[in-house]
Amino acid sequence: MTPLLSVRNLHVSYPESRLFRRRWRSIVKDVSLTVGNGEIVGLIGESGSGKSTIARAVAGLAPVSSGEIELAGSGPRARQVQMIFQDPFASLDPHMSVGRQIAEVLAIHAICAKDERRTRTLALLARVGLPASAYGRLPHAFSGGQRARIGIARALAAEPRLLIADEATAALDVSVQAQVLNLLMDLRDDLGLSLLFITHDLAVVGVLCDRAVVLRHGEVVEQGTVAEMFAAPQNEYTKTLLEAHRG
Repeated sequence: MTPLLSVRNLHVSYPESRLFRRRWRSIVKDVSLTVGNGEIVGLIGESGSGKSTIARAVAGLAPVSSGEIELAGSGPRARQVQMIFQDPFASLDPHMSVGRQIAEVLAIHAICAKDERRTRTLALLARVGLPASAYGRLPHAFSGGQRARIGIARALAAEPRLLIADEATAALDVSVQAQVLNLLMDLRDDLGLSLLFITHDLAVVGVLCDRAVVLRHGEVVEQGTVAEMFAAPQNEYTKTLLEAHRG
């Protein structure tokens, strides 16, 4: 079966200047991974391992030095792939109501007619567990968990096939984190969405993900099913991560 997302031999480098000389720094080095239809894949690694760079490259938000990123089927990647960020407040306009920001996505991607946008937005808010009263409120009026739900609703507005969650639950309390993870699993089951879930938290990976890809210094060191990897990791770095997780 053709995977929904195929990343092949991805390289991402950024220019940096030192003593008036420009050089290129490799952030992502020859990374290949896939995400199947309806699959949740965890992208694991410590800070600076290249996780977020890969996410941004897949979403079309970061330049690719070489390699291929292919999304099966038709439709623009800008609509088919949507990101959920660690800090949803920073990605929201603090001066625009939540409802207007979600409706704006519907307008940009021509999802529905103008007179249908409010109804569609209210349905999206309800889908992520927020009341209709959230429509007219500003982002600062919400808790961290509620803002995470707003970010998910806004991503869903584009009717994507792939959601990329970049440390989307890292800043949340454990109980709130569990609620958001359950919401993401429900969305996968109900809508057939695929997820690329970026995290350093192996406990989250164990609960949420079908497969995992482990990164170190911008390179893939191991990938496989979560069950197999947790039971018998093959790479020493993966073993170290799991030992730290298990305490």
